[in-house]
Amino acid sequence: MTTSGGPLLRPVDLVAETLRGRTDVFAVTGATGWFGTVAMDMLYEVLGNEAEERVVGYASRQREVSVADGRSVTVRALGDLLTQDPSPTVLLHFAFVPRDRVTVLGHDAYVRQNISTTATVLDAIAHHRPGHVVLASSGAVYSSTGRLQSDLAGDPYGTLKHLDELAFRAGTRDAGGCCVVPRVFSVGGPRLARPDVFALASMVAMAEAGGPIDVSARGQVFRTYCAVDEVVALSLWAAVSGHDVVFDTCGTAVEMGDLARAVALEHGLGRDAVRRTWDADAVDDRYVGDGRSMVALAARARLHLRPLDALIRASAHR
Repeated sequence: MTTSGGPLLRPVDLVAETLRGRTDVFAVTGATGWFGTVAMDMLYEVLGNEAEERVVGYASRQREVSVADGRSVTVRALGDLLTQDPSPTVLLHFAFVPRDRVTVLGHDAYVRQNISTTATVLDAIAHHRPGHVVLASSGAVYSSTGRLQSDLAGDPYGTLKHLDELAFRAGTRDAGGCCVVPRVFSVGGPRLARPDVFALASMVAMAEAGGPIDVSARGQVFRTYCAVDEVVALSLWAAVSGHDVVFDTCGTAVEMGDLARAVALEHGLGRDAVRRTWDADAVDDRYVGDGRSMVALAARARLHLRPLDALIRASAHR
């Protein structure tokens, strides 16, 4: 597939083109989570042997992880970010306690943990002054009224994401850098994670087990899906290119039953492999963003955005 500017690029190829001729040093927080792992995979693939000197991953504690090419990588404790040497010129911030942990930790502990992470990384930005920062936010920053979330008691996840956006954009600007904030709605693709939480991951797991695929939603539920590596690669390109921007992730809105049937088809299962119980009184659930800005950025970057069937194939566990 080509455009007037040349062939469209895979996410990893966009990263390679973005970094060609550059000598950036990277810090990747949340390096053991889904977004962080995908970022580490692409950086190690693009930078090859130089990655060991130019890429440092961070998590809640030091540990060994494997990147996609099989190399073992030491991920440092987040508290070590302030002393990274040489200082990172690019910071990819994906560390955040996920929403489902609120009930496990309790409201106050959940808020404290996330604020502590935010403070640590903001301190590092002020110290290192990276020129390019990516902060993964969430579609949950939008309240039911469409305004930005401000109910810390009722929705600590969405509210803290909103506050992170404000703090990191201001902190990066004060340090003289460029901050890119993707507001992530629904994603799939490489390293598909958490079938206990995410609908697509659950459907793929059931399909790979031979079916059936059970759709738990009893009413119409709509989501927009793009690929995790597309979000990471495009955000990195935008930050390095000086596009100080906040954007919703894109994708065609799909109802969960249609998504399940698409997953079944890609795994060679019949339409009768999808099972669902309907509730005529259930209220429609729409968690979709306005993806036009991401589509426009992708066109400028010449990034190929996968259609849904290709995204499902990319989400398979191999």
